[in-house]
Amino acid sequence: MFYRIRQFVQAFFPLIHPDELLWARQILPPQANSLFLQQSKAEQRHALTVAQSLLPYQTALSSSEFQDLMTAALLHDCGKSLVKVRLWQRVFIVLMQQMPGSIWKFLKKGPSLMAAPLNIADHHPHWGSSLGQTIGLNSRTCELIHEHHTPTTKLGQLLYNADNEH
Repeated sequence: MFYRIRQFVQAFFPLIHPDELLWARQILPPQANSLFLQQSKAEQRHALTVAQSLLPYQTALSSSEFQDLMTAALLHDCGKSLVKVRLWQRVFIVLMQQMPGSIWKFLKKGPSLMAAPLNIADHHPHWGSSLGQTIGLNSRTCELIHEHHTPTTKLGQLLYNADNEH
C-alpha cells in the first residue's frame, strides 16, 4: 500500500537529478536518448527507478543481455509518449490492475472515458516496441519492451518484476 502512495507522489512530483539523466544517456544507445526524453517526467522517473533496481543482475547476465535489459527498462513505457496520459488515468490503470481481467475487458467496451486509459495500458508495449524498431534498437530490446506486461523470457520476467515493484 505504501509503495503505491510513494508511486503516486513520484508521478505527481517526479524528481530527477541531472546525474540520473547523464547515467541514462550513458546506458542508452545514442539513437535512444531522444526517445527516453520524449517520455513524460513521471515516466522518466519510473524508468530510472526500474533500471536502477535491475543493477544487481549485472553480474548474472552477459554484457549484451544486461545492456538490452537496461535499455528496455529505460524505455519500456516509451509507447505512452504517443498519447497524453493524465494522472487520473495512471491512477485508474494501477487500480484496475488489481481487478479481475473480466472487469478490465468489460470496461474497455464501455464509455471512452474509462476505455481510453485501459487501451493505453494494453497497447503501449506494442507502440513502444515499434518506436524502438523505428530508431534501430536490436530485436531483443524491442521484444523486452513488447513483453514487459506479459513476459515470455527470463529477461522479460526480470523487467516485469522490476516494473511491478515500482
